[in-house]
Amino acid sequence: MATEFGAPLVSQLPFEPLQAALKDLDAEFAQLEDPAPQPVVDALDPGGRYVLEHSGIGPTDLVVDCIGLLVAALAIAFARSLDYVGAHPSVAVVFSRTLAGLAVSVPIFAAALVSTRRRSLLHPVFADQLHALAQPMAAGGLAVLAVERAISAASGVSLMNFDWVLSMCVLGTMSVAGARVIEHRRRIGDPSRLHKVVVVGSGVIADRVADEMAESPGVTVVGFVDDEPVDSSRCLGPLSALPEICIREKISHVVVAFSRSQPQEIIEALRPLQGRLPITVVPRLFEMMPSHARMHELGSGLAGLSVPPSGLGPWQRATKRTLDVVGAAAGLIVTLPVLLLIALAIRLTSRGPILFRQARMGCKNNTFLMLKFRTMYVEPPVSEAVAEADEDSMTVVGPFPKLKNDPRVTALGRFLRKTSLDELPQFWNVLRGEMSLVGPRPFQLEDAAEIDGWALRRYSVRPGITGLWQVSGRNDIDFADMCRLDQLYVNCWSMALDIRILLRTIWVVLGGEGAY
Repeated sequence: MATEFGAPLVSQLPFEPLQAALKDLDAEFAQLEDPAPQPVVDALDPGGRYVLEHSGIGPTDLVVDCIGLLVAALAIAFARSLDYVGAHPSVAVVFSRTLAGLAVSVPIFAAALVSTRRRSLLHPVFADQLHALAQPMAAGGLAVLAVERAISAASGVSLMNFDWVLSMCVLGTMSVAGARVIEHRRRIGDPSRLHKVVVVGSGVIADRVADEMAESPGVTVVGFVDDEPVDSSRCLGPLSALPEICIREKISHVVVAFSRSQPQEIIEALRPLQGRLPITVVPRLFEMMPSHARMHELGSGLAGLSVPPSGLGPWQRATKRTLDVVGAAAGLIVTLPVLLLIALAIRLTSRGPILFRQARMGCKNNTFLMLKFRTMYVEPPVSEAVAEADEDSMTVVGPFPKLKNDPRVTALGRFLRKTSLDELPQFWNVLRGEMSLVGPRPFQLEDAAEIDGWALRRYSVRPGITGLWQVSGRNDIDFADMCRLDQLYVNCWSMALDIRILLRTIWVVLGGEGAY
């Protein structure tokens, strides 16, 4: 602020108290007229990089989605052309017409899928992608039909019919989901494209979040940010330095996990990052929150997470049982050659029965004999006590302690356990109504005796061949976590959750994660 003569107003006043008061006013006016620059906030988004990454409108992402859609279009065109082998028009003509018609729909479907890229998934899996793509692909199909009807009315030429569009919606959803997962796995080997994560908070829960995220391929946890860190050795700085830390370390994701600081302080630290970086907040009652919990607006600017009831009424139980019977019957038919080969291999490589039967606790505290292929010697070369005393065996600390290198397990048995092929006979348990495809882990009778309190509700449903704990670490999690995951499944059951677990089980089994 200056006088009309160009000299500062403060220097023209002879009285020191008044000079000091007006000097403060000059400083306030200077801030209003020429506010100080905010280099941290401005530097956070050079060229809109973070906004582009979070919105998922990068050229690579669009190319991946379009490739997935084109693969689906090629598959549909090829399948349709097979009906015209030796007929008129020729196969080549039908293939070209079908592909040309479906190619018109690719930009429309790709545009509908842009919004699905806004969900920042650190480790996307096929089931999660299917869930995210289903509705946008359906909306895109309706848009394609509307465009096709408009073109047909204007030109009298029909590019595609309803069956084509329906097939494109189904196959396109699957192929795009697969393309995204493949692209994510391709990025894992590129150090420049790693997801760098910083955890806001410290303590047991923050360490647990960091450890689980660090196990995800393509994700590296850079460190923690907190004002009062429990372990200062891994702390990158206080909350006030969070924006600078994100710039310096090139952070691509922020996870808030139980900081000791006041909520308002955390919010103020996150405000410069909001809309520029993906931010994930671990809820306080995370043990009650399934992955499909939904966000609802409780009031103006007030959001809440809602967990719907499990809904295991008569109709839902009938639907689940139908899925079990159909799935188990199909599983037995498809894997019948594998079952016969495994049975023959067991018979030729070791003495004893082919199947191993063990009493387990089932639904409503009913016991049953669970079937598995035998993976151990009937007369092992060493006793259990000797095997456990052997340091080379490396005891696994999991829900059911095992030995990673148990000498009592046959060579074939190690392969069957690693690939989970030893559990294929449990399809028969499912058909008999003793088990389900998806459910809590069937406990041995001695382990079941240790369950009490809220965990007893796990016996209200049939135990499953697979479940939440199997796709969340299997033998790499402890007994308490397994009970918590099984309880979460029972309380939050839905058919969509069953399907997601089944799809995730395929990837877990193929990767051999947590299997010994």
